[in-house]
Amino acid sequence: MERSPSPEGRWGDLPEDIAIAVASRLQNRAQEADVCALGGCSRSWRSACDADFVWEGLFRRRWPVTAATVVAGGRAGASSVQGWKALYINHHGRTAVAISRVIEFVESSTHNGSLEAEYYLKAIADLALMKDIGFVNVQFFLLSRNRSAIINLIGLHYSIACLHILPNEVDKALQASQIAERKVCVSLLKLGRWFYGFRLPDDYESTKISLSGLTSAEGAKVLVILNRGAVHEVFRLQVSSVGTNN
Repeated sequence: MERSPSPEGRWGDLPEDIAIAVASRLQNRAQEADVCALGGCSRSWRSACDADFVWEGLFRRRWPVTAATVVAGGRAGASSVQGWKALYINHHGRTAVAISRVIEFVESSTHNGSLEAEYYLKAIADLALMKDIGFVNVQFFLLSRNRSAIINLIGLHYSIACLHILPNEVDKALQASQIAERKVCVSLLKLGRWFYGFRLPDDYESTKISLSGLTSAEGAKVLVILNRGAVHEVFRLQVSSVGTNN
């Protein structure tokens, strides 16, 4: 009985125009790693997945403002000479360095698993100051199982408060990254009020909630507290991870 051709042979015989058509569909749906993996299947796929228009689409998806600047700002020649894939790789590296600085700041400011509100809010403010750090980049670098629940929370909060991503879309990203059930604890200490010359006891409150729960209506109230920080009657506000959060 005649043996069927190997998978590599079947992929290698694929007409180039079909391979390019498939790759063009992937640019709007697949992760970049999927495109690169597909490009390693055969020469036909490598040629299709290296096509400039595929990487232009991927670049526009992650950095739409920068892509518009490249094309409309008289720098279109740079993309034609260097290629969109090279531009993508370079910009990915720059974005990784910029966001890693924020991550390192958070990690160095976290003590015994807790982060003070001022450092938490500074991290979000620093992200907001960066150019063209959209939701795809947040998913790449912040909503990752390789990061702590506090880093995940910062990415979640930044996406909703600064990027105005719908909470249900953020929840889908949490589910896809398998971090939705990670839990955080938001703790606040309110100084006791004075009452007829007597100072009432301080009031300590804490709320434990999953990352997925923070995308709900109840979770929105917790994000409001975090966004307010330690102000007025609140003397101290901390956020910490709960359990192992694996």
